[in-house]
Formats: sequence, C-alpha cells, structure tokens
Amino acid sequence: MAVPPAHKPRILVVDDERSLREMLSIVLGREGYEVATAEDVGSAIEQIRRGPLPDLLISDLRMPDGSGVDVLRALKERSPASVGLLLTAFASADTAVEAMRLGAVDYLTKPFDVADLKQRVARYLEAKRLAETQVAAPEGRKGQGFVLAGRSRQILDVISLVARVARTDASVLITGESGTGKEWTAREIHLQSTRQAQPFVAVNCGAFTESILESELFGHMKGSFTGAVDTKKGLLESADRGTLFLDEVGETSLGMQVKLLRVLQERRFRRVGGTQELEADVRFIAATNRHLEEMVKSGAFREDFFFRINVISVRLPALRERAEDIPILAEQFLRRFAERMGRPVQTIAPETMRLLVSYRWPGNVRELENVMERGVALEQTAELLPDSLPPHLADAPAGAGGAAPVEAIPAAGFNLETHLQQIERMHLERALKQAGGVQVKAADLLGITFRQFRYLAKKYQLK
Repeated sequence: MAVPPAHKPRILVVDDERSLREMLSIVLGREGYEVATAEDVGSAIEQIRRGPLPDLLISDLRMPDGSGVDVLRALKERSPASVGLLLTAFASADTAVEAMRLGAVDYLTKPFDVADLKQRVARYLEAKRLAETQVAAPEGRKGQGFVLAGRSRQILDVISLVARVARTDASVLITGESGTGKEWTAREIHLQSTRQAQPFVAVNCGAFTESILESELFGHMKGSFTGAVDTKKGLLESADRGTLFLDEVGETSLGMQVKLLRVLQERRFRRVGGTQELEADVRFIAATNRHLEEMVKSGAFREDFFFRINVISVRLPALRERAEDIPILAEQFLRRFAERMGRPVQTIAPETMRLLVSYRWPGNVRELENVMERGVALEQTAELLPDSLPPHLADAPAGAGGAAPVEAIPAAGFNLETHLQQIERMHLERALKQAGGVQVKAADLLGITFRQFRYLAKKYQLK
C-alpha cells in the first residue's frame, strides 16, 4: 500500500551489502517512502546527527565497524519515537529479546521475504502515526494495540485484515479463545475506522438475562415494566454514529437474536414499551469464543443472524500459536506497567524470558498481561527475575510451549554459535526427511518460508 503524498515517512537503510541497500531503496521508494542509505555504522550515525531524522531505521545487526544496535541507540537518543527494524542472519529467541530491549520493534532473518518486509514497514509506520495522533486523546479513546504486536505470520495476517476491515462499515465477527484480545481488536478496528471520533460502546451479552439485555440495548420507556421509573436511553442510542461491540454474542437467546437481526436488517428499533421508531446508525462488531457454526447446526443459534454478524470474520490465534510474539508482548507490558506504577524494573532477565516463552498460556494474552503486572509490582530490581513470576510458571513442564529443555552448560564452556548451527542443521535434515525430500513441505513443517529453507539448505549443503 503506497503512502499518500501528503505524508512521506523517511526510512534509513543501513547495511554493508551494496546490493541489499540498492534493492531496499528501490522497493521502499516505490511504496512512496523517502529512503536514505548508509554503508556502515559510522556514516549512519553521522547522518542521524546531521538530520533529518528517519521515522524508521532498517539496519543490519552485524557490520564490520559495529552493530545495528549502535545505530538504533544513536537514533533513539535524538528521536525516541522513531522505530527500529534489525536484520540478522543469526536468528534466535535471544536475538529477538535483545532487539526488543534496545528499542527495536522487530527483527527479520536474512534472507527475508520482500512482501513481508513491506507489510511490516507499513504497519510500524502506521502504528507510529496513530501513537502520535493519540497522545492528546482521552484515556478511554487511546489505542489498545498490545494484542496486535508481534512478528509472527499469524498476527501479521490479523493486522493486515484489521486494517482492511476498518475502512469498511461491514459487520465483523471476531472469534478466538478467552483472553486472545477480542475487545482490544474491536477497539482497534473502531480507532482505524471513519467512526473513530464517535463512541465505542461495549456490552457483554452473557452478563444479562434476555429482558435486562433488551432494556440495556434498546432502552425503555417510563412505566414499561416494574422498576422503570424513568425513560432510559439504550446502548444503541449511546453508540449513535459509532461502534457497538457485542461481546459473547454466542450467549444471546434465540429471542434476542431475532430482535438484533431486525436492527441489523432495517437499522431501526424501538425502546421497550415504546412505539416510536428510532434510527440505528451504528457499526456492529461481535465476538465469541464459541463455535457458532456448530450452534447453528444444533439450532442454538439462528442461521440468518449468524450470516448478518459474520460478514467479515477475524480469527485471533491463541498465544501458544504465536510463541515468537511473547518476548515482544512481554516487553511492551513491562514498559507500560513500570511507567504506570513507577517501578524500577526495566528489562526481563533471560531465564525469566525462557519461562515466559516455554509456558503454554491457557489464558492467552490476558494471562500474560496479568503475569507481567504482578511481576512488575513485586520486582525490586531493574531486571524482572523468575522469583517475581507466579509459581505455576516455574513449575510448568519443560518445553510446554514448544521450547526444548535447557541443559547445564559444560564447565569447560562451548562454542554457542557452532552448537546452534548444529541444532539448526539437525532440524532441517529431519524436516526434509519427514517431508520426503519436498523442500516446500519441509519449510512448512519448520514454520519458515521456502526461500529461507532453500537458503539454509544451501548454507549447510543439504542434499
């Protein structure tokens, strides 16, 4: 998606490979960005000192005269809001954690997919723009983008879909397990929509009986039932020209589904006990952790209502499906709670991060948020240590989230890079064998692109 000419973000590309600099300059220039390049750390830092400052830094992690981290640090000193994306040929969880610690929003493994890079660049710059525009917004209106942070293929697909969905006025159904961030996502759709200046009103459909929910949504007239001592506006009126979020829509009764279906079809409703038709100029977003298709088959959910609310479907992945995003989310929660509570903790210890990444997170992002809030509140040092985590995280079986058990380091030490390369080669060979020699299938088994697999297969001279 090209950038509108009225706003032309500046990107600084730093890499000692001339061909890569030229390729990124052409690709990003075609997207409408202003691109500057530097061949080493020294010249990049000099450009930053002279200005103009870039909105986004794309830098190789390892260069002959230093590290991309040095460039990122120099940029952050002059422009804390600028964003950093680091490129590396040596991917590991530790690399991701270190990059996040130093202020990078993400890192990419060489060779990378150009379409993936363009998508991420657009997302980071848009997030930076939204953050700048929300600085003066009331507290209740600020973005809740934590759940939509990450570098996994799953969350990037969601981010892309949310951006496209937000520009329409179509009804949206958000599905996913409890704690995956369905309301956060609904708010993000609202904030990116043309209705962003109008109210976002949320109602938990599972928290009320049918009669009370009807009164909450549609309002009621004075004397319409026992206890109705005054005429009351409903949430549909409160959300006028904005967004109405129906959380736990799977809990609504068949009778309530009929009444909501009429509103969706005709965009009109009546208060309980009233005769006047009122207009419903709202955008509907619904969410559920239930399988509505199965409920339709069993007769527990109306098919016509299901199709009305499910014009566009957004599925949120469970946190265990996007474990590579855990370091990014954990760091963001840590910074938010440390600032809010005025606590000294600034970073997450490696052993703490290992526990976070290996845990399966049945409560998903909400559970991670609660764990980080507890950890920040209890931690007395500048580094979040395992003792500040809930005991059940430390007691979880090793590798619960897919991580391998950590063995003791030999007393004589060993070469970490060689050891990691041996593990990488072993998994490549196993995947290739399991896939019957089909590289595309082997790449899918490892969760990497075919291009990455081909690069690594050539690197390790695999047959």
